[in-house]
Amino acid sequence: MTKYLPQVVSSGEDSAMEQILLETLITTLVSKNEVAPTARAFLEANSGVEMCQRLLNTWNSLRSSTQKILALAAEVKTLQNDKEHLRINLARAEEEVNVLFEENRILDKENKRLLRLHKERCTLGSGEKHTSSTSAKGNKRKSSPKTSSPIERKIDFCDVDSPRKPLSPLQHNSPESRMHKK
Repeated sequence: MTKYLPQVVSSGEDSAMEQILLETLITTLVSKNEVAPTARAFLEANSGVEMCQRLLNTWNSLRSSTQKILALAAEVKTLQNDKEHLRINLARAEEEVNVLFEENRILDKENKRLLRLHKERCTLGSGEKHTSSTSAKGNKRKSSPKTSSPIERKIDFCDVDSPRKPLSPLQHNSPESRMHKK
């Protein structure tokens, strides 16, 4: 059996092997059809940066690996921009949640107050009937269909005596309308 002896590679061969491995890796990460247009668009968009301008001026002599790296740089820049937009949108959504939570809390309090008020009206109204004369007890009537059905015993907001005011029109839930609220 012969032992495997590691080959001694010169630094020039190491560099070439590294370049081949890097080229292969980059090729697997970047779509061939999008390399040139993406890389060139990235350089043009950042032509105010001296290095990008210089690379753009030497575009025709750039190696394919350099173009692929530029396409990766463009993708990284796009992802950074997307991340920033998502962060901003998340902050806005959190603000909206807080506003809606507060509005919901206020509406919940108002709803409880209205239910309590309705119950008080019902107990006052039924209390007056029980305290009336005994002749009224003998004169049994059918209860009105409005109070006999559990569904119909709901709060009647159309009633003239109702303290409820009509709802205001819905407002757009946009960042601009929230800014006007503050």
